[in-house]
Amino acid sequence: MYGLFLRALQSYVCVTFGAEPLARAMAAAGAPPEGFEPLLRYERQTLRNVLHQVSTQLGRPEEGILEDLGTFIITDAGYSATRRLLRFGGANFAEFLYSLEELPDRVRLALPDEDVPILHLTDLGEGQYQLVCETGCAELGVVLLGMLRAMADDYGALVTIEAEPGMEGAMILSIRLLDPRFAEGRRFELSTTG
Repeated sequence: MYGLFLRALQSYVCVTFGAEPLARAMAAAGAPPEGFEPLLRYERQTLRNVLHQVSTQLGRPEEGILEDLGTFIITDAGYSATRRLLRFGGANFAEFLYSLEELPDRVRLALPDEDVPILHLTDLGEGQYQLVCETGCAELGVVLLGMLRAMADDYGALVTIEAEPGMEGAMILSIRLLDPRFAEGRRFELSTTG
């Protein structure tokens, strides 16, 4: 999974801040100058090293970068397949949340060799949910936070999401759905052809 996130981080920095800060961060982290291959296996420490150097180069906190990366993965045109995969989860944000537990299995269909985080959703009633992301890597949990906030916007839902670290690298996300139709969501069609 780290290869996918390292490649996304590389794209995010290049698109948002330019090639120069990315090149400096990659060199300082000892990363390959040609970048990361999304389907190759990398260690968590590689992600941590690159993230630290990106944070240093940009003068921004690591958690902010990770959350913005999650937003980027949903909103950037280069990652439209990810958005489509997630939007197949439901017609509204609540249905989407319920589909998240099935997401790791859907990802494994396309990427059978990847270690995919396990997701557990608990409906606490009255529009409140708890999502536990068992990753063994808190960084990926923060990326998920950004993705969920971007998906709420995509659906036009008014949502608050708070994150706190759990045990063994898990991330616990407390989600409150305040208004499922707060704004007009982004257009989505099942078919990509006219």
